[in-house]
Amino acid sequence: MKAIYLAWLELRRFRGPWRRFAPAVLILVPLLYGALFLWSSWDPYGRTAQVPVAVVNSDRPADHNGEQINAGEQFVQQLRTTDTFQWHFVDAGTARSGLEDGRYYFTIRVPEDFSARLAQSTRSSPQRPAVLLTRNDANGHLAGIMADAARYELQNQINAAAYAAYARGLYGDLGEVRGKLGTASEVSEQLVQGTQLSKQSTGALARGLSGVRDGAGRVSGGVRDVAAASAELDDKLSSITDFTGQQLPATTDALLDASSSAVADLNSISGGAAAAQRQAGGSAGALEQLAQRHPDLADDPAYRSALADARRLASTTSALDGTARDAQRTAAEAQDRALALRDELAPLQEAANDLAEPASRLRLASAELTGGSGGLTQGVNALVANIGVAQTSSGQLNDGARRLADQVRDSLDRMPPAGPTEVARASSELGTPSAVRATTLNSADVYGRGVAPLFFAIALWVFGLFAYLLFTPLNQRALGGRTNPLSIAVGGLLPAAVLGVIGGLVLLGAMDLGLGLDPVDLPSAVGLIALAAAAFTAVNHFLRAAFGVVGGLVSVALLLVQIAASGGLYPVETAPAPFQALHAVLPMSYLVDGLRVAFTGGEPAHLARDAIVLGGVLVGFLVLTSLVVLRHRTWTIGRLHPQLEL
Repeated sequence: MKAIYLAWLELRRFRGPWRRFAPAVLILVPLLYGALFLWSSWDPYGRTAQVPVAVVNSDRPADHNGEQINAGEQFVQQLRTTDTFQWHFVDAGTARSGLEDGRYYFTIRVPEDFSARLAQSTRSSPQRPAVLLTRNDANGHLAGIMADAARYELQNQINAAAYAAYARGLYGDLGEVRGKLGTASEVSEQLVQGTQLSKQSTGALARGLSGVRDGAGRVSGGVRDVAAASAELDDKLSSITDFTGQQLPATTDALLDASSSAVADLNSISGGAAAAQRQAGGSAGALEQLAQRHPDLADDPAYRSALADARRLASTTSALDGTARDAQRTAAEAQDRALALRDELAPLQEAANDLAEPASRLRLASAELTGGSGGLTQGVNALVANIGVAQTSSGQLNDGARRLADQVRDSLDRMPPAGPTEVARASSELGTPSAVRATTLNSADVYGRGVAPLFFAIALWVFGLFAYLLFTPLNQRALGGRTNPLSIAVGGLLPAAVLGVIGGLVLLGAMDLGLGLDPVDLPSAVGLIALAAAAFTAVNHFLRAAFGVVGGLVSVALLLVQIAASGGLYPVETAPAPFQALHAVLPMSYLVDGLRVAFTGGEPAHLARDAIVLGGVLVGFLVLTSLVVLRHRTWTIGRLHPQLEL
């Protein structure tokens, strides 16, 4: 309560018509300091469309494989579709004079040979086209830096125009190659069909020749059989000729001789038989006459036996005579036939002789035919073997033709179409062959929101610096009394801290409503700003209480050091080593880190750590200020007569 009373006493000093406004003006210090800086630099790169820039297109179109390349005009058209800068498309003289007198911050000129160089890019010695960018630092160095930043955008647009020109050139060549590949594909298809027919023909020919070979084999076997049969026929005809020419006449003569002998013999036998018959008949008659003469002999057994024998002999001789006559007739007929046969032998011999020569020729012809059929069989076998090789070769040729056709068809399929529509579409696609899609966690969206934590920290620090130009750090009356040092320290801090918290919140509200700061964690932002305003005021309170005017100078020095070491603009790793070492021990680093999380999002653990650090700074410097209060209760000559005082 004592501290609050002391704070109230300090505020009561601001009475009077103008002094009442002093705390209010003090509250506006963070707003003036932070808001003006943030407002002026909230989104400078978002307003480059207001920067006038001159563009000169001196390019002349070039032809490449029948395609007209007008990359300069395409580049200009791309610029017209963007609002990166305030483009002014003028001639070279106007651009030059405008750059010199400040009407344009820089100029962009497309040279005359821009398209020609692009058209030659597919040749053996390509030349890189270039766009000329001229700036005048007399119009402002930062404008030149913005021009340098725009070079990347310009480079992308130039590359897009170049890619489009390349595409048109390449697609012109590809169209010709595609046409030739189309012809090659058709030829390869015809080759495949031809080799397929050849393969089928050789297969059919091989099957036919196999049949021919089998037929030739059977013909050869038949010819050999015919030759063997003709040889056998010739031998048999020779035997017949020999038989009819030599043996048959001899046999016929022998037969004729034998039949003549037989006829003669049979004539003799017949004569003998007739004589014997007559004698046997006479004997039997004589016996019968004897019986008649001698009846007593009729019963004589010897007589009857002799009579019977005589009768049988007469009968037998009679039969023998008949048989001899028959044999005689037969022998005569055989003789006649033998004579007739002998008479017929001559034509038979002539016919046999006539058959011998054709049979001999037939045998010779059969032998030749056998040799010819063997040669034919060997030839067919060789032809079948060669047809097999030809069939294998035609199959390999057909496979090779198919692979060639597949390769050509695959290459043709891979070859993009090169019609006017396809070329235009490909030029557009190759002009921007890829897109970079960036994803940003906890995006700040604009430059101002990104650097707002640093400017908030600067504003709160400057408030603490300014606050003790108006407020007395320590109540002198309390110093002379028995008031607790901590109460005196809190009493000296509280008025400025409260105003600092209010000023910080005013700054936050103005940025949110005026510029659209829109913190993602407003409660944390409010709490952190309030805590940081109190902590920074506590630091400045201590410096002013401990060192007086020198403390203010130290505060300014600390402000500069903290701006460099806080990492508010660039990553602290890019700062020199001393600033990196100080980064972790300076309170502004934690406020910047905490406000980044509160404004754009991040790890909540950072907020807790930063609040603890800033709370520790507040408490720590209150304790230090309390120690200063203890020291100030001892008056010295230096304190009574300070060497420097504002």
